[in-house]
Amino acid sequence: MLSQDRKAASRKRRRDEGFKPIEVWLPEHMIEKIDQMKEMSFSSREAVIMALLQDTVGLQRPVQTGDQPALL
Repeated sequence: MLSQDRKAASRKRRRDEGFKPIEVWLPEHMIEKIDQMKEMSFSSREAVIMALLQDTVGLQRPVQTGDQPALL
């Protein structure tokens, strides 16, 4: 029960900090690469993924095609 309480408290704290959860299903080879990066940087998976996203989200938008919605 203590583990569940800690997880609930952690989720509440993260939400209070302005974070929202997201579930992403990735191929096993990508998870392995993330875990390698995690070990090299002594960080969590979450920290590695956040760093990767911060490096790419702010970059130039992709060219819009007919089958892709535009980023706002």
